Amino acid sequence: MKKYFLFTVLALILVSCQITERFYLNESGAVKYENEINFTEMLSFLYDEHTKDSLRQTGDFPLDTIISFAELENFDQLNPGESSQAEIEFMKSMDKTNVHMIINDNEGKMTVRIEEKNIEAFNVYLEKVNTAMRKLEKEDPEAAAEIGQSGMMNSLQMKYDGKIFQRIADNPNHLLNEMDDSLAEATRGMMNMFQYKMEYHFPKRIKNSSLENATYSLDGKVMTVDVSMGEILENPDKFNFEIELE
Repeated sequence: MKKYFLFTVLALILVSCQITERFYLNESGAVKYENEINFTEMLSFLYDEHTKDSLRQTGDFPLDTIISFAELENFDQLNPGESSQAEIEFMKSMDKTNVHMIINDNEGKMTVRIEEKNIEAFNVYLEKVNTAMRKLEKEDPEAAAEIGQSGMMNSLQMKYDGKIFQRIADNPNHLLNEMDDSLAEATRGMMNMFQYKMEYHFPKRIKNSSLENATYSLDGKVMTVDVSMGEILENPDKFNFEIELE
């Protein structure tokens, strides 16, 4: 079950027309982080009528469900002995990560979501996940490679002191690094056709931003930037930014 789920994540990333990274910082200090993978334009390619009819018979189409990684931690009961202890511990570490899947005749969307009471708790949670990932890389490299290729394990940290907000990401391109040169080049070309949007919501008006080519909402509280998927994969440091709020 788990391996099928990760394969699905990877497949959707490769065929999606747009991925949107959203971050909400509320006035109370609470945060919500989302990665939305929108594959609506590829629905006819992924789900032909025969496939949809088959899925309807099993109750898997249309689909609107939230999958918790806390629930997926029991996947080894379905396939005893398939997963290492380090892999099981890694899945358990993602207990605050949910995936919202929507698939119907008109829309295909998957949203990975984390919510925390404040930025400090958000960073602590991500560090717990990254620590489990480092252990997995050491004890079960094959499983770590599968998870890394899914794109779910990009290191991310936020900082906020009440006025200055920072996004600090380390996004190593595991997928391209493991391909031969010709395939990696072809993949880069394909990724350049897809879009990556960053959308950051703040409780106060944005005074200054270090990020180039960003646009802002009329109230000045939302910053958005659109780039190609290839650009953010090749130059992740370029999209680390600092924002000063009023």
